Amino acid sequence: MADTPKSEKKVSFKETLNLPRTEFPIRSNAKEDDVAMLARWADEDLYQKTFTHNKGNPRFVFHDGPPYANGHIHLGGAYNKILKDIACKSRRMFGMQVPVTPGWDCHGLPIELKVTQEQPDLSRPALIKACRAYATHWVGVQKEEFKRLGVLMNWDYPYLTMNFAYEAKELQALGSFVEKGYIERSNKTVPWCASCETVLANAEIEYADRKDPSIYVLFPLTSDGAKKLFPAINEPIYVTVWTTTPWTLPLNRAVLIKPNATYVLLHLNDKYILIGKELADSLIEMVGGEKNVVAELTSDQFTGLYVEHPFVDELVVPIIFDQMVLTGEGTAFVHSAPGAGPQDYETGIKNNLEIYSPVGPDGKYTDEIEPKELIGMPVSDGQIWVLRTLAARDRLFYKTSIRHPYPHCWRCRKGLVFRATKQWFFNLAHDGLKERVLQATEMIDALPEKSINRLRSTIEGRLEWCISRQRAWGVPIPALLCTTCDYTHITKQFIDTVSQGVAKEGIEFWQHVSMADLGVADLKCPSCGAQSFKKEHDILDVWFDSGISHFAVLLNNPELGYPADLYLEGKDQHRGWFQSSLLTSMALEGTPSTKMIITHGFTVDAKGHKMSKSVGNVVAPQEMIDKLGTDGLRLWASSIDFSSEAVVSDILIRNVQEVFRKVRNTCRFLLSNLYDFDSTTDTIPLSKMRMIDQYALQELFEFNYAVLDAYDQYDFTAVFHKLSDYCSVNISMFYLEIVKDCLYVEKADGHARRSVQTACFLILDTLTRLMAPIFSFTAEQISDLYQKDKKESIHLQKFNRLKNIWDELSKENVALKSAESYAIFGMSNTLHEIKELAIIGEQKKRWDTLKAIRSAMLKETEPLREQNIIKRSLDAKITMFVDPDGPEGKRLQQFLNDLEAKGESAEQFFKDFAILSQFAFAPSSEGLNKAYSGVYLKAEKAAGEKCPRCWQWTQTEREHNLCNRCYELVK
Repeated sequence: MADTPKSEKKVSFKETLNLPRTEFPIRSNAKEDDVAMLARWADEDLYQKTFTHNKGNPRFVFHDGPPYANGHIHLGGAYNKILKDIACKSRRMFGMQVPVTPGWDCHGLPIELKVTQEQPDLSRPALIKACRAYATHWVGVQKEEFKRLGVLMNWDYPYLTMNFAYEAKELQALGSFVEKGYIERSNKTVPWCASCETVLANAEIEYADRKDPSIYVLFPLTSDGAKKLFPAINEPIYVTVWTTTPWTLPLNRAVLIKPNATYVLLHLNDKYILIGKELADSLIEMVGGEKNVVAELTSDQFTGLYVEHPFVDELVVPIIFDQMVLTGEGTAFVHSAPGAGPQDYETGIKNNLEIYSPVGPDGKYTDEIEPKELIGMPVSDGQIWVLRTLAARDRLFYKTSIRHPYPHCWRCRKGLVFRATKQWFFNLAHDGLKERVLQATEMIDALPEKSINRLRSTIEGRLEWCISRQRAWGVPIPALLCTTCDYTHITKQFIDTVSQGVAKEGIEFWQHVSMADLGVADLKCPSCGAQSFKKEHDILDVWFDSGISHFAVLLNNPELGYPADLYLEGKDQHRGWFQSSLLTSMALEGTPSTKMIITHGFTVDAKGHKMSKSVGNVVAPQEMIDKLGTDGLRLWASSIDFSSEAVVSDILIRNVQEVFRKVRNTCRFLLSNLYDFDSTTDTIPLSKMRMIDQYALQELFEFNYAVLDAYDQYDFTAVFHKLSDYCSVNISMFYLEIVKDCLYVEKADGHARRSVQTACFLILDTLTRLMAPIFSFTAEQISDLYQKDKKESIHLQKFNRLKNIWDELSKENVALKSAESYAIFGMSNTLHEIKELAIIGEQKKRWDTLKAIRSAMLKETEPLREQNIIKRSLDAKITMFVDPDGPEGKRLQQFLNDLEAKGESAEQFFKDFAILSQFAFAPSSEGLNKAYSGVYLKAEKAAGEKCPRCWQWTQTEREHNLCNRCYELVK
């Protein structure tokens, strides 16, 4: 019996391959790695270094709008700070000096209320001290939270609105405003929050729908007036007034009527009532009854007439003409309470009416109220009392309800009242300030472009700015009030004196300094002659605090400078910080405080609802970090278009996770194939690189400048998409697929592999720098691994300009060479023009043709896959014929000539290009399929045996079925 031959033992060639290796993990471990990176940055003093880096180069001044020092940062605050950080990091990597001083808004009501809740019954000095300590604590907490986001600012030297120097600067600004005539104190009806017990500026009012009574109230004409108009009628004649604020009726001091309008007397439901003619039918339809017009009369017939108050005995009020009365709404008679509404106040001043406002700071009727039953009653309860009293006196003609927009406090969200009090105002009409500010908005660049219209509209709607608040925790208004006649003493000199004390002791100085120490002990009132004065206790609005930050932080600061190049905040700041900064800068310096404003949307849930604790849809920054990692959160921020709301949804989070994975995996692949590459000794000159590698760098060049252009335009969303597309399409699905065989199989230090590695190194280096402003932690980690002699953080390095690639591209391209100004490397306005020239170059047309042929080749193999003849394109052979007279023939032939000139095989190029085992050119199209314009193809299973080392099929007699290439490499 013959011996059975033993089967040949399978040999592993794994050790002969250049398999990828890297320390960079597949998945990020943000919880540990990010914390370690933050500690390293602190040890390297990176925060301070970023402030002075590139000193001597053009400076980019970003001014940080101060967040409020109260509680942990929320997602909206994190989103805002990340956007600021991306803008500043990218500008620094363009080569500019970007000194960023972070800021905090420290005074104001929320802190005072919180401290008062925790420590009730504190004296005013003790309360101020406690508030300062509270704000200091939260500044420290928020600073660490912002650091954890990877934000690089000069954290050790922030500006705080409660710093003594800042408070003193704020008073200096106030003194300048006083000297220039902008500041005045007057008794006006102002919006008031009874819950917070302070006045609100118009910019702090939010409107929300609420349900209120809608009532029609009967004001009897006096007997003389009734006889004058209707001598034949012996019954009461009523003026019908419509209102939705019954609580203000005790404050009524007039009824307004439209001039040159027509009114009618109706006999309706047993009463004679007066109403605007146009509104008679709607009232009759609402209350029911027959239409019975007794008389028609014009408004001038009401001249000099009075009506009786519906429930305040012996009070009669005049009928007054006013153009603001609408004849198509209500009854065309308007109830006017000058002490309870701004328009009514103006009417009262104009007509010498009593500014009657017996409502205290707590929203309760005071001792001056009539009827006396209302004393001490909250106006909300007064609403009910008025309705009952009107009904009892038969003065309530009709009652229904209405849902309408009503002013609410922007802090506590409770409804406001209006009350007449002495307040301090910034007069926007003085010196044409408002008009000058509106003109200045035309000088400011804005993103989104239309957002400047929102800023303009908020400014146009303001007549004045109430800058006083009735609280303790804030910068005082240094004024003296005469205790006899309430005369106000306020001068720039006096304010400057106080400012000097505040610079040394803070706002606490105003609490204890004596009149003698201020040099005004003998001050005599010029109005009444008295010599008794008291210090004003009102403080400045927090929007005034932050609004003068340009004066306190930027102006005359050699490390920063005025004006800022950029303000970047949420869209709510059009009525807040943007506006107060612009108003004060135009009044102080005569120029806008910033050259550009960027606004972004609010953070909302998947349904578009604004995040709110009461709704339960709030997402904390840490929750996002737990899901995405810190760089994932930063990537999410970059993905949001400024013109849209910042949506947090499962779908969007998954999309961000996928993009993060693509970019990270691409970088990991590049890193893992550069473990034996030294860029100082192994780099292949660009002119000697393989053509496929040269093309990869051409795509890199275009990608690089597309991303740089997006950064230059603050289009971070475009950066997000370009990074994603480049990594997933241009690199992973195209170039890196093509060169895997060369990287793994070819001679480790051979020309072909070094050519690929040179391209991979340039791609990785360029990509890492481009992603650094967004992927701040990841980019630092990656650069640690491939920059062998790394001397400084990636965040202190510059973007790549790739000038050598530009030179190579332009060698044979007349259009490019003619544009050889290299302005592109300075990010000039010619960037778009030069990019366009690069894109339309012959190189791109050539490679578009080659890519189309590659797609056709891969498509030709699909039937073989479907029939299980082959499993992958590497199992196939392609035969190709290109019609030399066809549309692509000349271009392809020129490419083949260039390949030959470089010593590259056309057959080998197309094998690698389409990832095939075998490729051949056919002399004609006979037996081939037309696959593309002038291109004919045939796909079949590759002949021979599968090489156990490179897996390509070949006809070989080598040991172990090695192909000739692999045999030569391992023998």
